[in-house]
Amino acid sequence: MAKIVRSAVVFAVLSVVLWGCVGVYYTSRKDIFEGRKLLDSGDYGPAREDFIGAAQIEPSAEAYAFAATASYKMNDVQGARRYIDEAQKLDGKSDYFLRILAYRALILFKEGRREEGLEALRAYHDYYKNYYPLKNYEPVERMLRTGRVDIVRLERLLDEDIRRYESDMAQYRSEGTGYFAEKYGRPFGQSVP
Repeated sequence: MAKIVRSAVVFAVLSVVLWGCVGVYYTSRKDIFEGRKLLDSGDYGPAREDFIGAAQIEPSAEAYAFAATASYKMNDVQGARRYIDEAQKLDGKSDYFLRILAYRALILFKEGRREEGLEALRAYHDYYKNYYPLKNYEPVERMLRTGRVDIVRLERLLDEDIRRYESDMAQYRSEGTGYFAEKYGRPFGQSVP
């Protein structure tokens, strides 16, 4: 009888702990999902709040990279810098690494740190040239070659490439299809026919 009670107590404690972890993960993912919808609709302040909320629940490169994006769009360069630094500290070349590299360059340009901005843009450009076919490779290459950076146009070009890349990664992860599946095969454990 004592063994049954102990087993029941252990099971109950493990259930509570596991449910708590699932709840935290779910809340963080929900905040990021909601934040991305707000970011896409141009509601940068509420989007940033959702991303920061997600990062407080479960710190991740993704949450901080999106908080940096929202801050940048709000012209809060100091906040954008703080969040992109956090994203980079937590990132191990995740699906959001392209966003981190791109926004690091944009932030540096906006801070007036032109040479560092060019260096960061070169890192972004060089890292992805053999890994993923950036649609705007040539215009960015031209800016790097000439040193003439139109920050408004650059932001638009980088955002377009980031959206396309993140969409392709999401397709690969969820369906096992698209560019990355063609190049690298299906992800491990993928059961899509």
